[in-house]
Amino acid sequence: MDTRGKHNNGKCGLLYAGAGILLILSWLSLWFASNPAGLRALRYVGWLIFALGGVLILLPILVLRSQGKPEEGKDWTHSTVIVNRGLYAVVRHPLYLGWSLMYIAVALFGQNWLTVFLAIPGIGCLYLISREEDRQLLNKFGDAYARYVRSVPAMNILVGVFRLLQHRENTRRLES
Repeated sequence: MDTRGKHNNGKCGLLYAGAGILLILSWLSLWFASNPAGLRALRYVGWLIFALGGVLILLPILVLRSQGKPEEGKDWTHSTVIVNRGLYAVVRHPLYLGWSLMYIAVALFGQNWLTVFLAIPGIGCLYLISREEDRQLLNKFGDAYARYVRSVPAMNILVGVFRLLQHRENTRRLES
């Protein structure tokens, strides 16, 4: 949602730059510090995580474009409504989760200390960005966003799926 609001003090810009640079360095490190003796099975898991991460990066863009009702003349990040359906009913920050999964995938591809070393601060940057975005969206949307924060986890997709299924089951029981 809107990560470039009037409350942004440049902190997010530095974190975005840091996360992006670290991810690029992670990919580049595969050429210099790859572990050819690494476990092939972990590389296959890395490809699965990479694919999931790619979906989690692209899908939020499409969802926010269609459901976010961006402000006139602004891009998809300037949503005027809280999108809480579909992927956003499972996690609040699927884009940042997708980025985090990219770091994990690269670490599984490389299987060396450098890719892991770069992944840790990169994922940390994404976590801090998501916290700042939550703060901004709470300022923008107030109590409605606070309720959304309480019901949907930031990036824990397993908890999000469990809560969504539990909510659907409770709704089904009430309708019966």
